[in-house]
Amino acid sequence: MRILMVGAGATGGYYGGRLALAGRDITFLVRGKRAEQLRAKGLEIVSPLGDATLRDPKLTTAEELKSAAPFDVVIISTKAYSLEAALEDIEPAIGPETVLLPILNGMRHIDVLVERFGRGRVMPGSVRIVSDMDADGRVIQMTRLDAFTFGELDGGSSPRAEALLPVLSAFGFTTTLSENIVAALWNKWWILSTMGAVCIVSGGTVGEMVAVPFGAETAEAILRESVSIAAANGFPVDEAALAPHIQRMTEPGSSLTSSMYRDMTKGYPVEADHILGDLLARAKGVAVPLLKGAYVRLKVYEASRQK
Repeated sequence: MRILMVGAGATGGYYGGRLALAGRDITFLVRGKRAEQLRAKGLEIVSPLGDATLRDPKLTTAEELKSAAPFDVVIISTKAYSLEAALEDIEPAIGPETVLLPILNGMRHIDVLVERFGRGRVMPGSVRIVSDMDADGRVIQMTRLDAFTFGELDGGSSPRAEALLPVLSAFGFTTTLSENIVAALWNKWWILSTMGAVCIVSGGTVGEMVAVPFGAETAEAILRESVSIAAANGFPVDEAALAPHIQRMTEPGSSLTSSMYRDMTKGYPVEADHILGDLLARAKGVAVPLLKGAYVRLKVYEASRQK
């Protein structure tokens, strides 16, 4: 089964690298500097599960895709703000039977893919990993969190999804075929939005926020705002399921940060509209002042990058 991994950054590089190391036929669609790094050093993964290097990864360009055969699976791992350009690049790689498996955060990209390529081609995915890419292009996995979940958009299972399960399984992460992938996407979305907003509001780590007066209660309040939006959209979370997340978001001394916060500290683009903006658009009248404050902070940051 031929798989095209769109992007080889902190997420696509990790999962694509692990799959390629397990013998899967993975081709990475990359550009410019990233392509040069991969050709020179290979795809390097630094992980608490064990470091690994994929020598001579298979690379392709948008131009080369125009004359290549369609792929069986296209995994889209770009940031949301790069999605439109990526879709232009991958269009020649998509055939009648190609499965599009996006692993972006949030939900807005699902609508974009369905509108452009048809509902039947889209099989959403969700990953749980804390990772980054250093200045040398190495993929750094920061914790042992390593989940990969995917499933049919309309729920249930299917022969094609079941056939993909062993192909998308490899050392370095746990792969699950979900019969309710939309619920899984929402579950990740409220967690991700909470972590992003906590770090954006505080301007630091979870530990730094809870170390100051009102910090822990503010972090929990942000979490409950995110959960309230999920519930308003038909995906409630009970108190027992919330408990470990409250503990994680209010843990003294925690060095935990969000990828969006890390991107902001580096001066990179952020997924303000895709993650927080779209979540706020689905609030259905729920009061979420802290999430709005975090979104405003991100939009001010975005405006400052344009100056």
